[in-house]
Amino acid sequence: MAKLTRTVNYANYRWEEYILTDEQLAQWKTGDEDVRQDIIDDADWDLVRDKPIDDYGDVEFQED
Repeated sequence: MAKLTRTVNYANYRWEEYILTDEQLAQWKTGDEDVRQDIIDDADWDLVRDKPIDDYGDVEFQED
């Protein structure tokens, strides 16, 4: 039996955004790191774009 093998390194880069409400913007501008983290954690992020990247390794021939 003969076969070809290879490794594939796959990564997907995503750009997401969340539009702050006026209240969240005012809270963000206070500079309080705990408040900022709460806003980030509670945000409902929207996908803006993504870019999948494939990195295929060398193909190897194997014969048993």
